[in-house]
Amino acid sequence: MDTGWMAVWPVAAFFLGGLATQLTGWLTHRRQQKERQQDAAAALHERRETFELEHLQRLAESLQVFGRLSARAHHADMMASRESRVYGTQLLGDDLAEELRVATQEVRMLAGLVLDDGLREQVLTARSAVAQVSGMLRADPSDAERVFMSGMEQLSNAQDQIAARIREIYLTSTAAPVSALRA
Repeated sequence: MDTGWMAVWPVAAFFLGGLATQLTGWLTHRRQQKERQQDAAAALHERRETFELEHLQRLAESLQVFGRLSARAHHADMMASRESRVYGTQLLGDDLAEELRVATQEVRMLAGLVLDDGLREQVLTARSAVAQVSGMLRADPSDAERVFMSGMEQLSNAQDQIAARIREIYLTSTAAPVSALRA
């Protein structure tokens, strides 16, 4: 065998080993970079879900309070209409009026933080539909009752959609770790 080639093999092996080390290092760096990006994306997704869940839960509670207070106000107007035969002739008590004002503002504020445009619009439309009866001054009580019940139905539908979205978030967030374990 040629001794010239024998001297080249150790040098070639040295360079090939260095090249393999560089390639392995580069591949490791790329894998770690991809893992960091995936971790950052997962953390962002988790923060988004946490934000959405917190606000949807607060909004669901606020809609309950708003609905109850609106029903109390409507009931007071309906009781007053028994004597006057017209709806909306009596002012609400200061306490109820203030509680209803605060509840309305809270629903409006929390609805503005709903990420889903369609759900946000549904909540705001329902809030307006329930509040519509408060503008019915000297109206026929049966018309006021019809408008109020329609608004309450819209409010109930919005609450159902919020509950469905909350369930969806929980189901997808609990399914993600299971699918990650399978990968």
